[in-house]
Amino acid sequence: MKINTFSNLAFRVLIYLALRKNQLVKTGEIADAYFVSFNHLKKVITLLIDNGYIIGTKGRGGGIRLAKDAKLINIGEVFRLTVEDVALAECFASPTNKCVISPTCRLKTILQDAADKFISELDQFTLHDLVKDREGALAMHLAIDFIEVE
Repeated sequence: MKINTFSNLAFRVLIYLALRKNQLVKTGEIADAYFVSFNHLKKVITLLIDNGYIIGTKGRGGGIRLAKDAKLINIGEVFRLTVEDVALAECFASPTNKCVISPTCRLKTILQDAADKFISELDQFTLHDLVKDREGALAMHLAIDFIEVE
């Protein structure tokens, strides 16, 4: 199982904001820090705003920040929000499934169980777990990367 780019960016945005506590951060700042497309990042941020994970303020002094405490942002929930329904195997795509062994194959059940366990594991963690005891080191790393780009 591979996390898609959209999910990865959502996690990175949340981590970036969690490290900055309640500071307003510009989307461009995050795009520059992570070397990602501003337009793609805007789509991720819009989804996070629409679902109550971050707050966006428009205007000259605007920016984004976390809408709630990092301890209340569940990693599994964010993953489910941002991941597309990806068929792990052909048999998961019912309308287009042409696999002749589907009726008797146990692979679908095993793969579904594995996917459920993967997401269940993510449910055990919050955004706070990703950033606790890392504020200084990660913030320093981002600052160094940002400075080197300029």
